Amino acid sequence: MSVRLVVICALALTAPGAFAQPLPPGQQPSAPQAALANPASANCVKLGGRHVIRNLPRGQVGMCVFQDGRVCDEWALYRDDRCVGGGDAKRVSN
Repeated sequence: MSVRLVVICALALTAPGAFAQPLPPGQQPSAPQAALANPASANCVKLGGRHVIRNLPRGQVGMCVFQDGRVCDEWALYRDDRCVGGGDAKRVSN
């Protein structure tokens, strides 16, 4: 009984590979594509800002830079539509 079980398991594991079809020559498998944009970054652009990644001591942060010099944390801006936060909302020269 155990030999029969081993043979069935071996066939079950190898059968899918035996019937797999290779891709035609010259055709590459498609790379996975990102389906959704970061909503905070999309909101920044929608409001007229420019999305910038800043490297801070605490890690990377998405910032929204506006023409008038305001720099806002993208997620703070997304949550309440205004620049808020201690060091996150500041003016810079363009």
